[in-house]
Amino acid sequence: MKRIRQAVEAVGQGEYNPASLAELVRRTDEVGQLARVVDAMGRDVAFRYKQLRLLGKVIPIGVALSAEKDFNRLLESLVIEAQDVTGADAGTLYLLKDNTLEFVIVRNGTLNINMGGTSGNKITFKPLLLYHADGSENRSSIATYAALTRQKVAVADAYETSAGFDFSGPRSFDQNTGYRSKSFLTIPLEGHDQGVIGVLQLINARDPETGAIIPFASDNVLDMLVLLASAALDGYIREAKLRAEIAKLRIEIDEHHRALQVAEITDTDYFRELQNKARQMRAQRQNK
Repeated sequence: MKRIRQAVEAVGQGEYNPASLAELVRRTDEVGQLARVVDAMGRDVAFRYKQLRLLGKVIPIGVALSAEKDFNRLLESLVIEAQDVTGADAGTLYLLKDNTLEFVIVRNGTLNINMGGTSGNKITFKPLLLYHADGSENRSSIATYAALTRQKVAVADAYETSAGFDFSGPRSFDQNTGYRSKSFLTIPLEGHDQGVIGVLQLINARDPETGAIIPFASDNVLDMLVLLASAALDGYIREAKLRAEIAKLRIEIDEHHRALQVAEITDTDYFRELQNKARQMRAQRQNK
C-alpha cells in the first residue's frame, strides 16, 4: 500500500511514472485492482501535464515561425517541430504546385536523411499527381487523399492496413534502405481561404519510454502547431506572390513609360524631318 500511496502523491505532483506500479498492476487481488485504477489515473494526468507543457512550447514556436523570413528554414522548422511534438522518427512536407504535391522537405532520424530546406541536399522523388490523365481524382496515395479531401489520416501499420491506400512508394523505399515505414499521420495544410497549400506527413511515432514504433495519437497540441505553421506558411506564400506581382507591375510600368517616351520623340517635327533626310540620303545612294 505504501507504493500506491507514493504513486498517488506522484500523480498529484504531475510526476507519475508507470514503472512504479508495474509489479502491482499484474496482481489479481484487491491491491492489484487498486493499483490499476491509480495507474490509469496517473497515466491520464501525466498525459494532460505533457499536453500543457507542449502547449506552452507550441505558442512561442508559432510566433517564431511567423517571424521567419527564410522560406527554406520555415519549411524545415515546420517538420522538425512536428516531429518533436509527436515523437515521429521521420517527416515529409509537400507543397501544392500545378495540381501536384511536390516534395520540399524529407527527414528521417534513423537513416540520417535530411533533404530539402537548408540542407542543400536535392530531393529526387517525383511529385505526386492529384489527378489522373482523364481528370479523375487520384486518391490512391495517403498524401493525395489528404489533400483532395482535406482530411487528416492516421494509419497504425502500413503493412497491415485495410484502408486501401497504395503504399508501394514507402515499401520500395523500405526495401532499398532496410527501413520499415509503419505508422503514418498525414495532415492537409490549409491557407486563409481554406484551400490546401500542402501536406505534412509524419512517420513512425516512437514510444518515449520504450522507443517502440506506435500509432500516432490524436493530439490537440499537434493540431495547434499545424494551425500556426499553416498560417505562417500561407502568409509567406501570399507575401511572395504579392512581391512577384509588384515586380511584374513595375516592369510593365517601366515598359509603358519607355513606350511613351519613344512615342513622344517620334511624334515631333524634328524626328519626322530626320526621317525625311534619311530617306533622301538612301535614295541618293541608290541613284549613284
